[in-house]
Amino acid sequence: MNFVVVGGGTGVSTLLRGLKYFKGIDLKAIITVTDEGGSSGVLRREYNIIPPGDIRNNLVALAKDEEILGKLFSYRFSNGFLLGHTVGNIILTALTKMLGSFTKAVEYISEVLAINGKVIPVSEDLVRLVAFYEDGTVAHGESEIMKVVKKKIIKISLDKETYINKEADCAIKNADVIILGPGSIYTSIIPNLLVNGFYESLNKSKAKVVYVSNLMTQPSESYNFTLSDHVTTIERYLKRKVDYIIVSYSNICESVLRRYLENGSVPVEVDMNDERIIIDDLIEMKDNDGRIRHNPLRLASLIIDLIR
Repeated sequence: MNFVVVGGGTGVSTLLRGLKYFKGIDLKAIITVTDEGGSSGVLRREYNIIPPGDIRNNLVALAKDEEILGKLFSYRFSNGFLLGHTVGNIILTALTKMLGSFTKAVEYISEVLAINGKVIPVSEDLVRLVAFYEDGTVAHGESEIMKVVKKKIIKISLDKETYINKEADCAIKNADVIILGPGSIYTSIIPNLLVNGFYESLNKSKAKVVYVSNLMTQPSESYNFTLSDHVTTIERYLKRKVDYIIVSYSNICESVLRRYLENGSVPVEVDMNDERIIIDDLIEMKDNDGRIRHNPLRLASLIIDLIR
């Protein structure tokens, strides 16, 4: 079966880490190109290339040998003139300049990492997000959007006409299953849907569409969002209903929950009574940073069982 996962960095890479162990699926990840933060933002500005960070995250997630090569590509310099940059970001930048194409650079790295699947930037165009808020203010670029907290976004768009990558177009048309997320609703998932050609490709696909809800709200883009807010927003930009909605009911320990609450983040409330909803315990605690994530294998298993 042809599986296509659509999103950004952390959330999608978590799912890919689970899906790559299942046989009998052809796995492709279509990744947004609007990141502006950290190392990706610096390389984007200085070398006029597609930001490599989200792509690198997903390449590493699919790597056959994540223990060695994956760690190498994810290694981040902590001092000197390379402060903040990862080895993978620098290599992708160099290859883009050498080969004249970011997509070709990604294909080359895919061979080096022997990835189980394919990572495809949704577009080769260099674009920025523009967010419009309920109070009339506007934020330009993902970095600015992340700084605006506890305000409702009423619309998000790209700053110029952007066209879908041919490989992404082909992947969507031939997909049996398209999975949206997990990931930030306005900066990871929806940017892909805004690209010219995405809707048309989806319209020609017979794929079942699965939406994986975030575990927690995000004060910069989904402040006080319930599950129905997430689903309604996704479907508005998708221009169709999703077939399945996956959410987690996990109990979160008070100390961790308190830390999230201090930043204005709460568990996504399930306020829908809908036969499309599948609920399971999908949370995994990350001891190294005190954050909660989806458990890769549990989430992947749930989706595989659902589709089968």
